[in-house]
Amino acid sequence: MASPLLVLTDFSPAADHALTYANALAEKLDTSIVLLHVRRTSLLDPDLLTGRIAHLSEGEVATALAERTNHLSVPAIVEVTTDLVPQAITEATERLHPSLLIVGKPDTEYTPDELVTTTSLELIHAASCPMLVVPVTSAVASPPAHITLAVDGKGFALSAESANIPHLLHELGAPLTVVHIATPEETESAQLSLDSVQRSGLTMELEQPQTQVVRHSDLAEGIQEAVLLTQADLLVLVARRHSLLGELFHHSVTAQVIRHSIVPVLVLPSED
Repeated sequence: MASPLLVLTDFSPAADHALTYANALAEKLDTSIVLLHVRRTSLLDPDLLTGRIAHLSEGEVATALAERTNHLSVPAIVEVTTDLVPQAITEATERLHPSLLIVGKPDTEYTPDELVTTTSLELIHAASCPMLVVPVTSAVASPPAHITLAVDGKGFALSAESANIPHLLHELGAPLTVVHIATPEETESAQLSLDSVQRSGLTMELEQPQTQVVRHSDLAEGIQEAVLLTQADLLVLVARRHSLLGELFHHSVTAQVIRHSIVPVLVLPSED
């Protein structure tokens, strides 16, 4: 059996939707789920005084976890930890080596970008493994029927934690389109991006991907346009480590896309 899918839950509608999506993926990939709940009791937690943390007893937590796992169609175990969320995720990913970390994202479409501080954005810094962000507004969960990989033509190398992604994409069995995202002034063709993707090994277990070019003055909006043009129901982004760790990450193209995507987004950390 493949490495498990690690699913973070706070029992919110977004987390429940992500768990349903994870169950469909786990069925397709013939793997299991680890459902992780972080009891946020630390006095250092920045959300402690904001009312955003639901204070549940141990019994209430156990009941809520059982209610969710009882409806799953794949093997699942639950874990509960008391820590800050980033630290809990770091520890869990290092110990479990999951194929994916899966996180739900609430509907923030009408919230100004500068006010959006969702768990998914915060965890990209902490999680070393590939992370799948599932918007609560995305379609009813099912394995993807068409995958779009948006890249900029620059070379990249998959991180060690992403080494299983080529096989995962193969197991999903969905056609993949490599979309070259460029500004209107650029003249490069989609072949440039396809070459960089093939050199990375990301598509080595797939049939020849389709290619497309999308030109837009705003790269994040160009990626959203690519999703619509290709009718994708899963978007894959490559996030370079210096971007993930940089202080300006929240202003990056990756962060903008995650905030506004209408389909699940798989973020693959890569080496610079």
